Amino acid sequence: MKKIATTLCLAAIALAIGTAAQAQDRKFYQSVYLNGNIPTGKFGKSIAASETIGHDATVPLGYEAVGKDASIGFGLGYRASYHFDVGLGEVAPYANIDFLWNTISGKWRDKYSIAYLTIPTYFNIPFQAGVTYIYDELPWPDIRAYGEFGIGTDFLWITSEGNGKGIPKFSYKPNFAFAWSLGAGAYFGRYFSAGLYYYGMGKHNVDYTDGTIEDNTIAAAQKATETSRPQVSVGSVMLRLGFHF
Repeated sequence: MKKIATTLCLAAIALAIGTAAQAQDRKFYQSVYLNGNIPTGKFGKSIAASETIGHDATVPLGYEAVGKDASIGFGLGYRASYHFDVGLGEVAPYANIDFLWNTISGKWRDKYSIAYLTIPTYFNIPFQAGVTYIYDELPWPDIRAYGEFGIGTDFLWITSEGNGKGIPKFSYKPNFAFAWSLGAGAYFGRYFSAGLYYYGMGKHNVDYTDGTIEDNTIAAAQKATETSRPQVSVGSVMLRLGFHF
């Protein structure tokens, strides 16, 4: 799947460059985004007591439960795109990267704080290539509607948890998964936009780092009872505010 995502990204970028080079009326833009996201899928699902270590709803959570119950998050994005006229608007192929931050829900943050343990934090970095269509025949001269679609890969990094008062540190392997996005919104003039998006960031394996497994008997015992590695489906509904220059 990672090879497919990489191939599709490269093909989309190559198509974007080739199409833009042939266009007579084209313009290069860079964009910076402010992102607010609401987690979906297992990423936003509440953690049950039966999923925690020892099944007693205590912390640290361990790899069966971590990666879920994410709070509302924030982030930044960067995009490079070419805009060219197609008669009834513009088409804009793009390459995009986002840095998305979520922590675990407040209920679990309180448990970590009471136990004086490090709280796990979730970082997603989706790399995508895609295309935007901008429709400029609306009745309002300074407002243009747009829709877009992108594909790529998402990098998920879960920071370590535990490491306090005799509790060992549980560290997790970062990994990649296929990602896609779909969004729509409006440009207000040339330099500002607002849109609503869905980011599907794939199914990520959750696994301890090798060093943690070797050194941590609790982690090793938990892993030995699993027939397969836990997976977390990561998704977000996002509000994106764009600044274009």
